Amino acid sequence: MIIFDFDQTLVDTSSVEHLRAARNWKAVMASIHELPVYDGIAELLQDLHEAGQTLAIVTKSPDMVPKEFIKLHRWPIDIVVGYHQVIRKKPHPEGLNLAMSKAGASSKDTYHVGDQAQDTEASRNAGVVAIGSAWGCVDIDELIESGPDAIFSSVVELHDYFRAELGA
Repeated sequence: MIIFDFDQTLVDTSSVEHLRAARNWKAVMASIHELPVYDGIAELLQDLHEAGQTLAIVTKSPDMVPKEFIKLHRWPIDIVVGYHQVIRKKPHPEGLNLAMSKAGASSKDTYHVGDQAQDTEASRNAGVVAIGSAWGCVDIDELIESGPDAIFSSVVELHDYFRAELGA
């Protein structure tokens, strides 16, 4: 199973960060068509899906934002855990554990891809492989210092890693 963070990992949401911080989700949703997906994400998700991997998104945002992207881009992601599905947010592992439970996956076969130190910490707390996505990262030094199992500066590098690890 591969669990992705959403903001700054799959989609560049930096232009609406001020709206997210203000919890103006209506304005975020109105801007959704303007938010760019990082190059290579669609291919990565499709290849992982075709290799038999269950894909999920765990985000601190409400689930309506990633669900709209899944619909718009026809991403093969069936599990989305957002703000309203958990009591404790990252770095607590509740969201990751819920996604794994929904998929029937074990922590030893799960990877979590995220752009922040709290993603690494959540991965550690859930016992899954922590992967740092530096391509949209706001604070690369903090991500590096958090000590993910692997860190990649591009989606292409991550894709190559999963090809080697999983045949995807």
